[in-house]
Amino acid sequence: MRNVKSNSIWIGIIHMGLGTVLAQMINIVAQPILTRIFPAETLGIYTYIISLATMIIPVASLKLDMLIVSESDDKEAQYITDACIIINVFISLIYALVIAVGYQITDNNIFNKYGIIIYIVPILVFTNGLRFLFISYLNRYKEYKTISIIAIIREAIRAIIQVGSGFLSLGVFSLSMGYAISPLFGLNIQMKNYIKKLKERPRITAQKFKEVVLIKGKRQILYLVPAQFINSFSSSLVTISITALFSAKVLGYYSAGARILDIPIVFITSNVSKVCYQRISENVSNSKPVLKTLMSVIVVLSMISVLGFGILYFIAPRLSEIVFGKGYRIAGEYIRCLCVMYAVRLVATSFAGVYTVFKKQNFELILNILLIVSAGLSYIVCRMLETEVTTYLKLMNMGYTVVYLLMLLGYIVVCKNYDKKVRSVDK
Repeated sequence: MRNVKSNSIWIGIIHMGLGTVLAQMINIVAQPILTRIFPAETLGIYTYIISLATMIIPVASLKLDMLIVSESDDKEAQYITDACIIINVFISLIYALVIAVGYQITDNNIFNKYGIIIYIVPILVFTNGLRFLFISYLNRYKEYKTISIIAIIREAIRAIIQVGSGFLSLGVFSLSMGYAISPLFGLNIQMKNYIKKLKERPRITAQKFKEVVLIKGKRQILYLVPAQFINSFSSSLVTISITALFSAKVLGYYSAGARILDIPIVFITSNVSKVCYQRISENVSNSKPVLKTLMSVIVVLSMISVLGFGILYFIAPRLSEIVFGKGYRIAGEYIRCLCVMYAVRLVATSFAGVYTVFKKQNFELILNILLIVSAGLSYIVCRMLETEVTTYLKLMNMGYTVVYLLMLLGYIVVCKNYDKKVRSVDK
């Protein structure tokens, strides 16, 4: 009985959750300070820079990092990790080249809108790409406590750099450097087991690298990379669109509101998704049913989401002014426009990776294409009608909500179909 309890999916979620709560408490404390020492426009430009990085960070390893968790052979998992590190370096360099070319081609495009600060973006991609890669590595070995400790270290370092730079009036560059440097703290802890195993085995060869990328990672690259990139781009498109339709100042207020909306996503979704992915992968490897696990988490998350975002809707304007300072009440109005979408998103994105387990990455690709279509249509309508920012956000809310509901339904269907096959084999 003791072993069953220690192996419970909720134990992993709780370990991850507690660490994330502490880490994000640091971030929560830092944000009101940042909104008081930096103008909304500066925070808007910082958000813009980060959004260009976050388009690429999730695919910096071409999604092969997910295979580290699901790979049954430990030695193969080490080679996949090798390949991911190499790919992360190449992707960062390629993005640097794209930015350099884009910076020179035309005036006032997405790469040169705010000057040479854009060249920090590939550094953000590289350091944060390594961070996510080794989170997957630790997840393989259920090192949830270590993941949590490193998250606390990372957020503390970032807060110190960003708040300190604010008092020294160092601007957008120092804000961005806080985001770039902080993932390096604790990286030696994340890599400890990997380096130990690296010393005990042969290095990855060109042939093995090719095998990992073209055979093991084929479906990841063909389906999940485009799906993830489109998903990330659809999120960044909101930031880019607000800047294009309105101003960096409006983006600053929106980014403040988005930080409040993102708190439950960071606290809950990111941790639940890692644990659920590991547990469902393990069950599939052992030919065990998965739908019960999925549905139990959906029910709990749905109750939390409806209650949390329901309360937030009513208190958002006043809360934003209290948290961020005078003038930020408008951020609360932006929050209200997006509450429904975030409530559904919290549940749906808590099962990221489920399609990979069942080799249904093409489903995720289709759904993420729908996200970007929704974002594009919202932009076009608001550009043509010259609407207010709240109208744009409400259109985004409707379109994204529908897509996230379809995503959640898809998870249930694939798990149900898998369970049917397991039961038929048992009979």
